[in-house]
Amino acid sequence: MDLREIEIPVCWDAPPPKILRTIGIADRLREALTSDACESDIPALVNSNFYIAYHALRHVREAGMGGDLSFCEWGSGLGVVTCIASQLGFNATGIEIEGSLCRFATTLSNESNARATFIRSSYRDGPESCQGPPSQQPFPIGQRMSDVIYAYPWPAEERYIESLFRRMARRSSVLITYHGGTKLRARKLKS
Repeated sequence: MDLREIEIPVCWDAPPPKILRTIGIADRLREALTSDACESDIPALVNSNFYIAYHALRHVREAGMGGDLSFCEWGSGLGVVTCIASQLGFNATGIEIEGSLCRFATTLSNESNARATFIRSSYRDGPESCQGPPSQQPFPIGQRMSDVIYAYPWPAEERYIESLFRRMARRSSVLITYHGGTKLRARKLKS
């Protein structure tokens, strides 16, 4: 089944204070992470543009496209987007393969009062360890997909991410992908 683009209006308004506070906490924690660790110990990651992510997620929620408001970030890294989703009212989970980044994201969630969960795993595989029965875990770990998926497709993975989404998505599901800079795409299954 094909995907159709969803238009996300461009908005450069500043996010509300609690979102700005979360971004600020993430910046402070990242500085501590980089000063405490050798650069070679920090995994390579691509940060999203947190302001664009906020506005896209807010639009999806306000437009009623968030389904049951379940959210999963594939490759959540520092956890900022997952925490923002939580603060927007999504039941937010991040999946990250690097243990140090899962710990960072959990610290960020706690310090920013977000109710986000982070699972050490890959969106391609099952969890190394997670809490609760598999039926309560977000896709691809559990039995169904979250209604909003946020991912970072490397050029070689873009088709794989789209095919995974096509195979498992419900009609209400939205795939948001970040492509660097200010480029973000949002898509749904065609009816």
